[in-house]
Amino acid sequence: MPYTQRTLPSELERGPVAQSQATGLVGEEEARDATPTTLLFRFLAEVSVTFLLNEVIGETNEEDQEPHIQEREDVYPDDDEILQNALQKEALALVRYLLRQYNSCQPVTDVDMLSHITGGYRPHFPVILDKACICMQLLFGIDVKEVDTVFHTHVLVIAAGITYDGVLSHVQGMPKTGLLIIVLCIIFTEGGCATEEAIWQVLDKMEVYPDSEHVIFGIPRKLLMEDFVYEQYLEYHQVPGSDPIAYEFRWGPRAYAETTQRKVLEHWAKYSGIDPNSIPTLYEEALQEEQGANTNDSTSLVKE
Repeated sequence: MPYTQRTLPSELERGPVAQSQATGLVGEEEARDATPTTLLFRFLAEVSVTFLLNEVIGETNEEDQEPHIQEREDVYPDDDEILQNALQKEALALVRYLLRQYNSCQPVTDVDMLSHITGGYRPHFPVILDKACICMQLLFGIDVKEVDTVFHTHVLVIAAGITYDGVLSHVQGMPKTGLLIIVLCIIFTEGGCATEEAIWQVLDKMEVYPDSEHVIFGIPRKLLMEDFVYEQYLEYHQVPGSDPIAYEFRWGPRAYAETTQRKVLEHWAKYSGIDPNSIPTLYEEALQEEQGANTNDSTSLVKE
């Protein structure tokens, strides 16, 4: 299958066969030699993230910002590959609707979402919704959370406890939290600080290049070095004693205040097909950091 026609990564299919394929991508010998960063972000090379982004926002210049349901084929294909491709198209169409609801701060119900799915595929709604939710988390850092199990009402919230989405006030922009979470996770897997080279090596797999205009992120270097640093999610320092001079990123105070290493690690582990317990040293460090933060909070409350 051509690279730009790939479906979402196999782990996003959520089936046991697909999951075993995802985890089986890495041979035992290769897995032993791979770094946590390599393992967690390996799957980015398996899917054209730019293709998915273009599919999601491809209709945003249209009047309704949504392809008419009648324009999508209402069929019941027997071929599994054709069916999966069709379900992905339905999921990406649903993502466009969810983004509009997020920008307008409106909740969604299952009934609302079903109305944006071609009739013939509505029996597959749980699969379509699952794909759409994962796409929202992966690309935009937005969680779709059910808050009413009776009417099946969902709210759209920023993932991992973060409160910043990079969307300017009163502007129908695209959330940029997905990229922020990736960078925070890279920094953690690199031992608490990551060189510019390490950051861009991972983002290169997403076809996100430092000085190339991106359809969502604008100029990525500016987003990281100015916006994320200004918002205090990242710190950017010269590497001590480096020759030639090199720079590195660290977590900023706002990142520590709003999220934890465990949250960003688990957020990305579920996409890579890697069980956090398979990188025990890193996961234990994340748990200890979170427990230490909780202990400090408790101590502060007692003192007050």
